[in-house]
Formats: sequence, C-alpha cells, structure tokens
Amino acid sequence: MTDPLISADVERVSNEVRQYKAGNLGEEEWRRFRLQNGIYGVRFQKNIQMIRVKIPFGELTADQLRVLGETVDIFSTGIGHVTTRQDIQFYWIALEAIPEVLRRLGAVDVTTRESSGNSVRNITACHFAGVCEKEQFDVTPYAKQVSRYLLRNPVSQNLPRKFKIAFSGCGDDCAISGINDVGAVAVVKEVNGQQVKGFRIHVGGGLGIPPRPAYLIEEFTPAKDLLLTIEAVIRIFDRLGNRENTFKARMKFIIERLGLDEFRRLVQKERWALRATKAGNPELQIDDAEEGENGRHIETEQPNRSIDAETTDNGFDRWFRTNVVQQKQKGFYAVTAMLIGGDITARQLGVLADVAEKYGDGLARTTIRQNIVLRWINSADLRSLYQDLMKADLARPGADTICDVVGCPGADTCNLGVTRSHRLAMQLSEHLAAGNDLMLDKDLKDVSIKVSGCPNSCGQHHIATIGFFGSAQRINDRMVPHYHLLMGGKVYDGTVRFGDTMMMIPAKKVPEAVSKIVELYRDQRLEGESFQSWVDRLFSERGE
Repeated sequence: MTDPLISADVERVSNEVRQYKAGNLGEEEWRRFRLQNGIYGVRFQKNIQMIRVKIPFGELTADQLRVLGETVDIFSTGIGHVTTRQDIQFYWIALEAIPEVLRRLGAVDVTTRESSGNSVRNITACHFAGVCEKEQFDVTPYAKQVSRYLLRNPVSQNLPRKFKIAFSGCGDDCAISGINDVGAVAVVKEVNGQQVKGFRIHVGGGLGIPPRPAYLIEEFTPAKDLLLTIEAVIRIFDRLGNRENTFKARMKFIIERLGLDEFRRLVQKERWALRATKAGNPELQIDDAEEGENGRHIETEQPNRSIDAETTDNGFDRWFRTNVVQQKQKGFYAVTAMLIGGDITARQLGVLADVAEKYGDGLARTTIRQNIVLRWINSADLRSLYQDLMKADLARPGADTICDVVGCPGADTCNLGVTRSHRLAMQLSEHLAAGNDLMLDKDLKDVSIKVSGCPNSCGQHHIATIGFFGSAQRINDRMVPHYHLLMGGKVYDGTVRFGDTMMMIPAKKVPEAVSKIVELYRDQRLEGESFQSWVDRLFSERGE
C-alpha cells in the first residue's frame, strides 16, 4: 500500500503540472516547486525533465529495483544514472509523464521529494554499514531515522541553499563526512564505566566554489543527542544563511563569518532550547533490534568456506580480488557491481533484484562512487553469483580502483555543464581497464579519478587523487573543450585535502595524459612508495 504522504505529494505534483501546462503557473514558481520535488530541466529541452530518485543511505529493496527498472524502460531512455549522493537519476522524461512516474515509484515507497532544491538533500551513509569489519557500530538505523525525521519537515523546506548530511561507521570515512554540511562519524566512548555510542560531528564542508573542508565541532556527541544536534545546525543555517547571494549561501560561509567557536556556542544553545521546548522525548532512540536488523534474515551463522586462491578462471579471480569484500559476519561477503560512469540499464536493475533475492538479503545499496553493492553473499555462492552477473555485464572487475572513474552527467544533460564529463568518465574507465592490470597494482590501490563537467564539483574532482573539471579554450576562433587537471586530493579520518591545479589539457588528450602520469609515477617512485605518497613528495619538493 502506498504511503499516504507520498500519494499526497504525487497529487500535488500532478496538479502543478496541469497548472503549469495551462499557463497558470509562472516559470519561476514552477522551477521552485519542481526542484523541491526532484524534477530538473534538461539542457536545451522544453518540457523534457530529469527526475532524481531519493534513496536514503542508498538502500533499495528488490521490488524497488524492479520498479526503477520498469520505469526507466517505459518512460526514459532505458538507462539510469547512480549519483555521488547515492540517488538514481532518469533522463529525457516528458513533462506529461511525471505524475505517472511518481505514482509508480510511490507504490514501492520511493520518492523524489527534497532530492534537490533548497532543502536537506539525500542523506548518505557508508554502503558497508552493518557489515564492515572496521566500523565502530552500524550507522544504518541512525541515517534512517534522521532521514525520516527531516523528510517533509518544515524545518528543512525553505533553506538558504541545499544542505547535505553523511554518516560513516569508522575513521576510513567512506561517506566522506568532511565535504558535507553535517558529517557524523561513529565513535564509542567510555562514560562512567559504560561503553556509549556517539558521533564525531563535522560541519560546514562543501565542494562548491570555493571548496571548504568541514570543521570539527564536537569530538563526541552521544547518539541520543544526534537528532537534536543536526536540527540545531539546520535551524542556525536557516536563520543566518545568506538569502541575497546564492553563491554565498552555503553554511561554510556562516562559519567563516562567525568563527568556529561562536558557531559551536550557537549550536549548543540551540540544542539546549530544542531539548527544553520540544514536546515528548526529543532524543533519538535506537534499540538493539533496530541496530542488528541488517542480516537478521540469516537464521544461523554460515561456515566460513575458503575461496580458492588459485583458479583457472582468470575473470573470476580478478573480479574477486577487486569487487568482493569479506564481511565482519563470518562466511559472508559484500559484492560490488561496478557501473561504468554510474550508468545502469533497466535489464540490469532487474537482474540485481533477482540476484539480491537469490543470493543475498533481498537488498542492495548504491554507493557514492556510483556503483551498487550486494551484501550477505555466502562464500559458497560467489561463483554462481559471478556467472549470473556476467550475463548482464555486471561483473566487471576494478571496483574502487583507479579504473573505477567517477563522473557527473556534464553537458550532455546539465544546464551548467561545460564539457561532456560523463562520456569522459566512461572512456577513462574503459581505457584504464584495458591497460596492464592497473586495477591489481597494489601501489595504485587507493588512487581515485573523478571528473566534473564544470568547476562546481558534482563529480567531486577536488578530493580525487587525479581530478578533472571542464572548461573551454578558444583555438582558431573555435571553442574547444578542455579539462583542468588537479592532483593530490584525498580523504582520511574525517579530514579532506583538496587537490592542487596543475595544468589544462584538451579533452581528447585526457586518457593519454592519465597514462603518462601513471608511467611517470612508475619511473620516479621510491621503493615501496604509493602513488599518493609520490604526489605528496612532489608537492613537498615544489615547496607546496
């Protein structure tokens, strides 16, 4: 049965579409409304839309995957796009079809509400939450409750600009807390002899121009105070954010203006006021049952069956080494389906639904690297799963390696895009995967390549080891697409370092340039020196 709140959203969108088509709704009023509901215009197209489907912490059921596949097949191009905020986007949808698209999605409790606009955007979380060996605890139920609380909440409907929240379970910070308005990293602290769960809270990060790393506002916020803290930060942003200048409207500018100590004082004061004035119990309550819900379908612990280290199937071996991660639950694995450029077809969405039910827990998670992960795969089923994924071109090796290139949609569909970054990301992935087993090179293990079609960093180029953002240069009276090369960006333990701009490269020369950079590293590296360490050394020698 469809959530009545989603049904109400769909009816409201249907009415606004009718009003707009009848000429009773102005362009600016329609623009504000559609953005709040995840509906974007497509570059140079009238009444053709892009829809961004909101997927809190990236989790999708098998039924939701199937409906997404059917929807993109019937109403779009047959291809969806996973974003760096774990959403899925559909392109080239006729204005008249939007109400029916939203009805179909709503039937499986999927919404587009507040996936864009000046609101709290999709809340992201580590895709290995609940199964990661390193995590302090599973952040999934916390991300879920915060998402539910803020969706349609008046406090998050008309903010000065977009607001982003991310959850990570350990210091590896897979959700990249340091580039979000609020980043929460799980921490366990001993308080009065008891182990208490909480979060290290970062605020004010962002990759828009200019990029800013988040500030550490609290070393330890008890989990029960998490919701109050987040709402306090949102309320301060709502009151003090710049509503006159869009380019100065993000929270990072408030902190720069006030100073971190004053901003921290305001948050603590606001949190106290919320606790004192909210009716009922304002604290976030997570019980042990909710926290252990991941994998509860597993009735008994499965035996840990070893995977043969040597195999005559080189394809399976390479895939296993790059796309398969052992869970903290003995005998189970998480498997990444690497999507080139974040693209996934209608058929592939259906296949993932089938294999999630056949081999896993019936769930999948999108990732901020634009892939999809299946979890709770028994070691004994890995080879069969691999064969099923192979049939749908979902068993490409190289996930989370140098060959796994992130890219935003770019000028193919985005009104702000300067270059076709999506196409370049796909081209780079194919180019690197074809060369000398780069994905298996341990010294390149942590190298990331990210591509944006403009300086706004939707492709997150600022935090890539090798990053590119699009621009154009006039050559012989003709504008030619180019990319600015950045190097040295990285994320570590809640901290981010932005890459340094190196040079500008013609778009068609970018794959060759990346190959040359790798060759240069291999020629110049010291014994045991990783790529990132080599870059750090080069910058140090340059005095940067």
